[in-house]
Amino acid sequence: MGHSQRQRFSSKMLFLAGLLFAASCNTGFAQLISPSAATTDNVDLPLPGTDANEDLSDLSLSHSSLKMGEVIPGGVEDTPDFTREFYQVQWRANDPIEIYVIRPKGASKPPVTIYLYGYPVDENRFRNPEFCKLVTRGGVAAIGFVPALVGERYHNVPMSKWFVSELHDSIVRTVHDVQMLVSYAADRPDLDGQRIAIFGQGAGATIAGLAATVDPRLKAVDLLDPWGDWPEWIAKSSLVPDAERPGFLKPEFLTPLASLDPVHWLPNLANRTLKLDEAEYESGTPPTAKARIETALPASALLVRYKTKAEFQSNALEDGKLVTWIQQQLLQGHDPSESISSVPVATAPDRNSGANQSGIPSASSRGIPTSSNRFR
Repeated sequence: MGHSQRQRFSSKMLFLAGLLFAASCNTGFAQLISPSAATTDNVDLPLPGTDANEDLSDLSLSHSSLKMGEVIPGGVEDTPDFTREFYQVQWRANDPIEIYVIRPKGASKPPVTIYLYGYPVDENRFRNPEFCKLVTRGGVAAIGFVPALVGERYHNVPMSKWFVSELHDSIVRTVHDVQMLVSYAADRPDLDGQRIAIFGQGAGATIAGLAATVDPRLKAVDLLDPWGDWPEWIAKSSLVPDAERPGFLKPEFLTPLASLDPVHWLPNLANRTLKLDEAEYESGTPPTAKARIETALPASALLVRYKTKAEFQSNALEDGKLVTWIQQQLLQGHDPSESISSVPVATAPDRNSGANQSGIPSASSRGIPTSSNRFR
């Protein structure tokens, strides 16, 4: 089994394990998850989310007619610091999406940050109580979910197909998902639909930025190590298996990706509150691609670099510093009496430095709390 197959097989096993875990806990919750399991390469099925009402040639939803189906509750956990709600939402056939809505205690109609991490990732961080404390700090709510064909959303798929093999459609579908969730947040009376931001990492950062180019409701955007400069990224990224790389370098694969390249669309965010975080040591995006992405960054944007893993740990992960900036953007001009605590002040560094900006628990720092349904 090759590198990519092992990764995808691991994702499938996480999905199947989740099914068994849910079934053993609560039959009501078990019914929230599609019972279909992973398929083999011998079965030719449409990808999850294939929908005639969705135009994948348009990043906006102007030519799509996706409609929110029934929002199915899956559990609530109440803690002294936050309330975490789990829901299943759906606007495409065969593609239920699990979302976490994390609300701060003591805040009335808090602003919202959408958190979107890339490939490979699962939902575990959204169950981590330390993560939930950090993202709700100062009275800001959070909504978390995973991209198309990633983690719990990877099912009913031949093993030859995965997030990168379907990169164009994976990205565009998730850009549409972001817009649907912005509408969902705006419709909730307990959230402030006028103050919504987005934080993305890796492929999630690329998706977050693209969503902001077509949805002005996203007031602030924070991008950590976005994928981009596609020919260079495909040729050199450590996330692309060598055995599959030649096929991804063909024009028929690369040409549709051109409009999804941060090198092209980052200048379109010049009128948006924007921050780019670059971990220079991270190998998912090659240094040459990082440099081209930085060159495309609008002059008004904030650029923060982390040269080493240790620097990222101390300046980004420690004490949740990574999310401080985006929380500050949402809370500016906000009545402090509606917040339960203040967000630590982060000094904006020089555009070419990496100091005093950053923190969020790493993917390896995980905890699953106890409470009803999803959280048992």
